[in-house]
Amino acid sequence: MNAPFERVLLGGAVYRHAGAKAVAIAGGRIAWIGTRDEALDLTDDRTELVDLGAGAILPGFIDAHTHPIHTGLAEIGWRIDLAGCSRAESLERIRAAAVDRGAGEWIVASGWDESGWEDRAYLTRQELDRVAPAAPVAAIRTDGHLVAANDPAIRRAAAWLGGGIPGAVDAERGHLREEAAWRLLARIQPDASTLREALRGAARLCHRLGIAGIHAMVEPEHLPIYAAEAESLRLRVTVCPQIDALEQLMSEGRRTGDGGAWLRYGGLKIFADGSIGARNAAVSALYGDGEGGVGALNHADEILRGFLGRAEIGGWQTVIHAIGDRAIEQVLRAHAAVGTSRALRHRIEHFELPVPGQVERARDLGLSVCMQPNFTGNWSGPGSMYERRLGPARDRASNPLRAVHAAGLPLALGSDGMPMGPLYGLHWAVVGRYPDQRLAIDAAIDAYTAGGASLGFTEGETGNLCVGAWADLVVLDEDPTLDPHRIADRAVEATFVAGETVYCRNE
Repeated sequence: MNAPFERVLLGGAVYRHAGAKAVAIAGGRIAWIGTRDEALDLTDDRTELVDLGAGAILPGFIDAHTHPIHTGLAEIGWRIDLAGCSRAESLERIRAAAVDRGAGEWIVASGWDESGWEDRAYLTRQELDRVAPAAPVAAIRTDGHLVAANDPAIRRAAAWLGGGIPGAVDAERGHLREEAAWRLLARIQPDASTLREALRGAARLCHRLGIAGIHAMVEPEHLPIYAAEAESLRLRVTVCPQIDALEQLMSEGRRTGDGGAWLRYGGLKIFADGSIGARNAAVSALYGDGEGGVGALNHADEILRGFLGRAEIGGWQTVIHAIGDRAIEQVLRAHAAVGTSRALRHRIEHFELPVPGQVERARDLGLSVCMQPNFTGNWSGPGSMYERRLGPARDRASNPLRAVHAAGLPLALGSDGMPMGPLYGLHWAVVGRYPDQRLAIDAAIDAYTAGGASLGFTEGETGNLCVGAWADLVVLDEDPTLDPHRIADRAVEATFVAGETVYCRNE
């Protein structure tokens, strides 16, 4: 040894290194992996030894699809968090916030999910008017594709939207969908200092959850905040701005892969359709439970092809949200028509309802997918929201992780913030409601680590335990591969980023 290791972690297991129980760190990177006895022979009194007991050392998780500012605004209390609340609890939280903040002050709430409520109906304008008659309220459904608003908010939205967007605003019920919802929310953003605080709060949450890196879906106007906070977060952030930012980014000479160790540019986000929960994911067969309809494509074919063509010219990966089979089909057609480059690793996000043949076509086009197994836990299974919306057959065929992996279609996993939490996601990736929703534990862990690194062009640097990679690590209380069906019971003991302890459960 020419120079001492700065730190050596001594644990009970090292993921994908049979017999190894120690990882050495130098210069923020993994310098060596081996046994405990070998590690002790290679250290001296200048080396910090960290005894993790039976703790298992894994690559730090990479949440390959998340919304950190949205999550952070709930973490710091600016947004009223309705996740896990009943209808009555949601309305009470909104009422209390309206009293606390006073007449005329915006109340933004997020995370409500009617699929678990007894009557399974969306929040309405009338309910929100009763609990907050004088304060404008925007209550965001958990998927972000539907906003319930009260009368003061609807009146402001009507003025801001200049006559509205056809089919996107239901003033009677107080519902705004897709572009109308997003335009409303864009007008009621907090100030820059609050957004910075939210980003820091999200980073702290990531560390507690064992997340060392994220792919952040970003509104273009928030890019300067990410740039200003990047290094101080001690979190590796790959930003995926919305497609609206393309011309500005190209004028700045930026392209996918630009950036440094803490902030990198990923792909450009495009929404091809909506969500199953909001009944606007573009499907081929009618939705059930009395509403009907087949959702909607957000863009005509020629517009989507135009997005892809301009991204290709500028050297930009695309990150296309496509949930329903009709949206997936449109995305596959567009890639085939444009002849997009395999080198850019273009992504399809969610990919929940592919029909036979679409998995293989995506692979053959050189695409990658990022999926969210937590959706399975939230909404799939007998009596679930997916079964009611789609019927049993489509529910069983949804989120086909096994088919994606078996076909060799590159796969990463993320949370979409519903909820953020790799252990929860890994649990449902392993024990999914139906056989085709299940992966072997190693394949699931790889998709939550190496898979995200590959989609972000950082393989060899992150997502793997190999000499020379950044020492971005998570330590779990036990080896999750020994009892995969209990991975949700595991605890994050510590998280390291570039060899630095950013979270320790006992401190």
